[in-house]
Amino acid sequence: MLYSFLLALLAFVLFLVARAVYFSRRIAVEPIDNPLPVNVLDAAHRLGKVIQFKTISQQRVADIDGDEFRNMHSWLEDTFPLVHQKLEKEVINEFSLLYKWGGEKSKKKPIMLTCHLDVVPVEPGTEDDWEYPPFDGKVTDEHIYGRGTMDVQSGVMAILEAVEHLLERGFEPDRTIYLGFGHDEEIDGEFGASEISRILESRGVELEYLLDEGLPVVDELIEGIKSPVALVAVAEKGFLSVELTVESEGGHSSVPQGKTAIAILSEAISRLENNPMPAKFDGLIKSTLTSLCAVVPYSLRLFVANLWLFKGAIKRVLSNIPTTNATLRTTTATTIFESGMKDNLIPTVAKSVVNFRIHPNDSVDSVLKHVKRTIENDKVQIRALNGYIDPSSVSDMKSDSFRQLRISIRQIFPNVCVSPTLMTGATDARHYTNLTSNIYRFSPLRAAHDDIDRVHGTNERISIENYGEMIQFYAQVIQNSAGSGD
Repeated sequence: MLYSFLLALLAFVLFLVARAVYFSRRIAVEPIDNPLPVNVLDAAHRLGKVIQFKTISQQRVADIDGDEFRNMHSWLEDTFPLVHQKLEKEVINEFSLLYKWGGEKSKKKPIMLTCHLDVVPVEPGTEDDWEYPPFDGKVTDEHIYGRGTMDVQSGVMAILEAVEHLLERGFEPDRTIYLGFGHDEEIDGEFGASEISRILESRGVELEYLLDEGLPVVDELIEGIKSPVALVAVAEKGFLSVELTVESEGGHSSVPQGKTAIAILSEAISRLENNPMPAKFDGLIKSTLTSLCAVVPYSLRLFVANLWLFKGAIKRVLSNIPTTNATLRTTTATTIFESGMKDNLIPTVAKSVVNFRIHPNDSVDSVLKHVKRTIENDKVQIRALNGYIDPSSVSDMKSDSFRQLRISIRQIFPNVCVSPTLMTGATDARHYTNLTSNIYRFSPLRAAHDDIDRVHGTNERISIENYGEMIQFYAQVIQNSAGSGD
């Protein structure tokens, strides 16, 4: 009896180990022998020049400086002559750009590459903290500095550089390629990407896939992972801000009339933050973890390869880390609280705004029901603020489009692990869901942990070497997806 038990136990352990070995395999992808030849230093100076256009998205659309966008458009036309000779160009809503590179030799669906022209402002008072002024586009021996070098004028310029170089070499796509550059992504894309999408839909355009900006190639994603990881977001969270309002008796603070509006509202907020929506260990997080099996430390591979057995323990661990917790559930964050004006006066009204980033397994409606059920107090008025959007669907990770994208990444970044994941922020991609179900969000930027704070922050920069990789990556994507041999 004991002998049979030990044999069964040994067989079970060997089964777990075999799964770990199987999922540790990495599909070999040979780096390309002849990547697109690029004079990277010249390209770096062109990126530095475009940084000098202050295409800043202010919170109010009326405050956008249209001349900066128009001047940029003119400069792009002069800088990329073949792009503007061979491709059809449209200006959308004054400041956004749409290009069509016709390739109607086959009946293949078009593809689309997107990024955005606008950048966020520099926080007032931090200008002197920059090593070089944020809109000088300074090129040093190793880096290009300036607002937009990471988010995401480098993407716009790398795409145009790739297309211009391919045109110089006589490349002709065998399917149509659209390039879409919105002008207001940083303030939700309502007049840029949304309008581009509406126009394409009205023309009956149906895309094979769309590649937007997204997550980068991250060094040391988590402790113990030595290989860089290219994070490709195959879905993104939804967005909902809820305004909570409490009205109560005011008066002098020396004679309080029961719980104040502030106290009632504080209790409601506390209930929401202490009772988040449940974590979901779904197919996407399983795909993310499985894809990392080949690069996680050996001590963890047995667990990652056998999620069916260890998913409960892994979910608990991931839930305790803020960055990974955000990929498992709808997150809750109180962002605004307003009440009171004098220390001896009890306010009659207290208001707050709670922001939810909605997991693909939830919805705006389910979050609102959760808010009402959790607060469970009729004195708290609940109102969804404008601008909410449901999460995206999850794009197909087994499609030929995703396979081609994975190959393109590995050809330019041969030592990386490609991992599908969830985008916790929002991009212009959400405006294109009417054109295709295959939407991927990836930026070919190399980012160490100390680079993450540079995005929207101080001393935003990109290395010259990495910028060359970006150009070659977009050229490879185009050739793999629209080359005559495809």
